Amino acid sequence: VPGDTYILYGSNDPWDVGKSEPNPYAKLSEGYTERNYVYMTTAFNLEQDLKFVTPGLKLTGLASFYNYSFNWLDHWIVPFYYKVSDDYTMDDQGNYLYKTSTIGEPGEPYLKSNSGRDPTESVWSLQGALDYSRQFGGHDVGATLVYHMKETKKVKDGGAEKDLLPYREQGMAGRLTYSFGQRYLLEATFGYNGSENFRSGHRFGFFPAIALGWTISNEKFFQPLKKTVSTLKIRATYGLTGNDALATRFPYVTEVSMNNNLDWWTGSGTRVNGPLVNIYGNANATWEKSKKLNLGVDMTLLESMDITIDYFKEDRSGIFMQRSSVPSTMGVTGMLPYANIGSVKNKGVDMSVAYSKVIGKDWVLRLNGTLTYAHNEITEIDEPVNVEPYSSRIGHPINSIMGYVSDGLFTSQEEIDRSPKQSFGNYTVGDIKYKDLNGDNVVNGYDRTIIGNPEIPEIIYGFGGTLKYKKWDLSLFFQGVAKVSLMMSDIHPFSEAGHKGYNIAQYIVDDHWSESNNVAGAAYPRLSPEFITNNAQTSTYYLRNAAFLRLKNAELGYSFFPWLRVYAAGTNLLTFSPFSTWDPEMGSGNGLKYPLQRTAKIGIQFHY
Repeated sequence: VPGDTYILYGSNDPWDVGKSEPNPYAKLSEGYTERNYVYMTTAFNLEQDLKFVTPGLKLTGLASFYNYSFNWLDHWIVPFYYKVSDDYTMDDQGNYLYKTSTIGEPGEPYLKSNSGRDPTESVWSLQGALDYSRQFGGHDVGATLVYHMKETKKVKDGGAEKDLLPYREQGMAGRLTYSFGQRYLLEATFGYNGSENFRSGHRFGFFPAIALGWTISNEKFFQPLKKTVSTLKIRATYGLTGNDALATRFPYVTEVSMNNNLDWWTGSGTRVNGPLVNIYGNANATWEKSKKLNLGVDMTLLESMDITIDYFKEDRSGIFMQRSSVPSTMGVTGMLPYANIGSVKNKGVDMSVAYSKVIGKDWVLRLNGTLTYAHNEITEIDEPVNVEPYSSRIGHPINSIMGYVSDGLFTSQEEIDRSPKQSFGNYTVGDIKYKDLNGDNVVNGYDRTIIGNPEIPEIIYGFGGTLKYKKWDLSLFFQGVAKVSLMMSDIHPFSEAGHKGYNIAQYIVDDHWSESNNVAGAAYPRLSPEFITNNAQTSTYYLRNAAFLRLKNAELGYSFFPWLRVYAAGTNLLTFSPFSTWDPEMGSGNGLKYPLQRTAKIGIQFHY
């Protein structure tokens, strides 16, 4: 056999060359790829002190250029695959003499190559700033005015023509700061930004903000309380921000192409290709806007406990999304324009507490905890007309799950006969029963509603601490989430993809509907060698509470000397959750993701 072929022995079983993947040795040996990355970054910075105009004034300028490119070259051969033939002989010493034969198409012993490149990118930017900073007695005053412009060019083989056009930004920003006596703080900012993503007249947006702070503990009248409340500060911010990172470029442009799929018939019977609108433009498309409010308190109690509490609220409006209220009878499905038609409200609380105390000569205690509660709800969205209130997403979180409401399992044919008809194919005893929400005696897509909590937790928290006693130390940290759901899906045998030939998980075998387990509350429907569409619908039947509390880190140590310490530590040691089929942090699906690892280790630390 030539030295540049690869003899891969196996049996007649085609599994030896892989049922769905090639032989791993062949894959490792078939070739290699050269990758070349080229980066270039340049910057020019200029600073001029203007104290001859007025003290505290200076001018800065920055010009920069960045370029990135990438190309690759593949080298490979087509391997030869072999198998052991059925006929073999034996020599005088009793050794088997095997013969081989090729499998499939013959390989090629000559090295092949192919080259290509990925997108190249170049960015240049220009920025100029005027800064002013002065102190007048106990008054600190500062001001900044900035002008900036930026252009990004991207080149990609096979990309859309509009993506070859440069991305451009231009704008001004300003900031004014004032503080007095380490007690009062005022900061006002603005941004006047322009984006090439919108048509002339809608490209620029003005985004102001203001921040106020008051350190109450520095007031004279507060001094008698400082033994109890060491520091106390309240603060508030309110501002308007904008977003031009939309789902498409140039949404104000109507995109038209020549249609090669639909033909226009003329009176002579000749078919002529015609123009097709890919998507209608919206001349009024402009910035998404967010009004943000934050109220906060920072305090230290008894010089040992630090507490921070923040309340936040955001009203996001003009969210850029594609219209969906136009009926399909208009014949423009898939061509509907994008518009600033969505609104969402967000609100919540952030809290953190840290406590540290030395107790006597031998004990040191440190505790800490954090809590975040964040709730959002859609206040405006383009929905189909005459949508039922229970099917509307308005008033629900963005990441809510839409599905059917399960009413258990059918336990008799009589129950099926007297129930609304379900429009998901054939079903029988042991299959999932769904509720008819609109009362038309048919269960179909019009009976879907928001179910459970959102898939992103609304509550995230963590707490832990460290306890030291003489030479011993123990630290623990717990983390958890609440108000979160997951949807079990694509689980064999209740999924269509790859239905046959897959094994069934033990938890389904242990608690599925059967004639001997004919209960409406069985954890899973009946088993079948055929795919049952009725049992694969997104519904409360597969909805689970994904809240959990996890012992994330734990460590126990002993210090023989200041420079020598031994310890035992672990991560992800314990998880407490109402859902135990797989790690709830993996979220919706079938659990076939790379899970979090539980680790344990022992070690020695030396300090020099």
